[in-house]
Amino acid sequence: MDGLYSVFFLISTLISLENPLFNGFPEGEAREYSKVSFSKVEFQNRFIGNEIQYSRYIGKSYGPLQPSYSISLTDENGFWGGAGFIRKLKISEKLNFNLDFYPGIYAKGNEEDLGGWLMFRSGVELEYKINYDWNMSLSYDHRSSGDIWKYNPGMETVKFSISKKY
Repeated sequence: MDGLYSVFFLISTLISLENPLFNGFPEGEAREYSKVSFSKVEFQNRFIGNEIQYSRYIGKSYGPLQPSYSISLTDENGFWGGAGFIRKLKISEKLNFNLDFYPGIYAKGNEEDLGGWLMFRSGVELEYKINYDWNMSLSYDHRSSGDIWKYNPGMETVKFSISKKY
């Protein structure tokens, strides 16, 4: 999917119904939460390993965006860490469709070479509200350099996540 998820993220932010662009990005409050994700790592259409990821979502919002930071480690010692935003689109009382975008630092460890140290991660997520404090979700994301490095094959993850709100 290359950078398609980041394009969806941008469009959904610019045409936000709950916060039109002419309002700018006013600071607001959001519910802070943490998320742990367990993933299968995909490289060039084949699964090559597993990844664990921790994400923390800050108790603020800027327009429709909630800031967050995230780190991940694969079973081949590939490390990624970054900070960015999540965009939540409410489908129903129990269901959200989320888009996220994170610039970050990448160290390949023993896994596949992605071409450089700066990698952008963007994805889509279907999130289910279990109760007031807990959510679970399924997501798919893509990370690559956005062609800033000459070699840019990209990598994907299929994730199952559990999140706890504070």
